[in-house]
Amino acid sequence: MDLKARLIAWMSGGEGDFSTFSLEIFEHQFEKNLAYRNYCESLGKSPQSVSSWHEIPAVPTDVFKLSDISLRCFSASEVSGYFLTSGTTQEIRGKHEYRDLSLYAASVRGTWRELGLPTWKNPWFLSQSPSDAPYSSLIRMFSLLDPQGTWLIDKEGKISIEKFQAHEAPNAIFGTSLAFLEFAKQFPVCQLPKGSWILETGGAKGLDRSFSAERVREEISCQFGVSESRILNEYGMTELFSQFYRWGGETNHRGAPWTAVRVVDLKTGKLAKRGEMGYLEILDLANLESVQAIRTQDFAIAVGDREFILLGRDAQAVAKGCSREVDWLLKKAKR
Repeated sequence: MDLKARLIAWMSGGEGDFSTFSLEIFEHQFEKNLAYRNYCESLGKSPQSVSSWHEIPAVPTDVFKLSDISLRCFSASEVSGYFLTSGTTQEIRGKHEYRDLSLYAASVRGTWRELGLPTWKNPWFLSQSPSDAPYSSLIRMFSLLDPQGTWLIDKEGKISIEKFQAHEAPNAIFGTSLAFLEFAKQFPVCQLPKGSWILETGGAKGLDRSFSAERVREEISCQFGVSESRILNEYGMTELFSQFYRWGGETNHRGAPWTAVRVVDLKTGKLAKRGEMGYLEILDLANLESVQAIRTQDFAIAVGDREFILLGRDAQAVAKGCSREVDWLLKKAKR
């Protein structure tokens, strides 16, 4: 059984060991991903010198925004699609190319199972449909969880009053923070059935006023009559094929066994001591065909190997741009 098939078998309920898989994937990506190999070599890292997943080099998310760099382990002719990061028309959007979505689907569903997340009935998706937003990894995630759900935002980006009025109240609503806050502005309080729950993801970027994560949960709780403890927050990004979750009232985001987290010191770039703040790095084995280790632009504290406390985004991340090591990658890896 090849590497991809073994990973999917693990994510589908089989057995696997993160450390073993991670090193095997590093060797695979070092061999197949030219840009990543050049990046690793600039850091003096190779499969021969790396003996633990803690040492595998992480690529900053900004690299996915570079149009002349291909962070994939397969040829351009095999690309079947891609996901784009969100952003305004003035921003350069990151692109995550894929050959197929079998690993993505296995990870989405497997994470739900491994973390014991709840079932749903007649869900509402406070988002556009996959056909209206084909490059959204979040919307694709929603459709993988339940393709029969009701999509409440039309192709123009407006919340559909007709769909909202035509369907009975669900026991679960999935959406972004921004969408939930916009819903609350447009519609009267909507009390969901007893036992309902909500999945909320993303920040409040784009609003004309600042909302903390706590304020967003308060607004959602009041709008739908759902306890804050029944609001599930999802942490994910276009550059990753796996997600992390925490319930309201919890402090830690948790991931599936095929993920791991590291926090690196802001000054030294080395692993931070346990309990200390730093840049969040995530290893996601579902990223087999791109890059498994990603440095986010978020501050966090690591809690165990696959849990973290999210502290917020680095406001200076965009201004800082790429590191010296990434500059080396760019110069060597154009193709």
